[in-house]
This record gives sequence, structure tokens and C-alpha cells, in this order.
Amino acid sequence: MEPMHPKLRAALKQAHPGLTDQDIDRSEELLAQRMSYDPEKNAERIAELDGERMELIQRTMPRYAEIARIVGAEQALQNRATGPKYTVEIKSPKG
Repeated sequence: MEPMHPKLRAALKQAHPGLTDQDIDRSEELLAQRMSYDPEKNAERIAELDGERMELIQRTMPRYAEIARIVGAEQALQNRATGPKYTVEIKSPKG
């Protein structure tokens, strides 16, 4: 699992005064733990981790989903604008 993008981290902190790096790190830690379990064998533990993470997010980052969508959309637009450029060259048939 990749760590949270620095732009998302900064945007969350801007949108939620008082939010700490420790709060964000804990959320990521819970998500990483969740991903390490087999859903078929550990559904109960996954539900516990999901519940703990959702409680943390609701308490410390209530606008998490909104901010994540905004940052994701901005990143997608930037990637599209700066993505690779292709040149198509049309050659005339030999004759």
C-alpha cells in the first residue's frame, strides 16, 4: 500500500484545523492492517478495523471523502495536462 499523497495530507490538514500527522498516520495504519487480512477468513477483524478507522475519520477528518475527491480530480487534471505527448506521422503510400 502506498502512503497518502502529500497533497492530500496537506489539503486534509488545511480543511481540518487541529488535525495532526499522528491522526492521519493512524488512519493509514488501520487501512494497511485491514488490507493484510483475508476477507473470507477475517471478516470480523476487518469490520472492527473499518469501524475504528471510520470513527477516527468522522471525529478528526469529517470532510475526508470530499477533500479526497477534490485532490484526486485536481491530480487527474494535472496528469492529463502534463501527460505524455504523442505525434502521429502519416506516411504516403509508396508507389
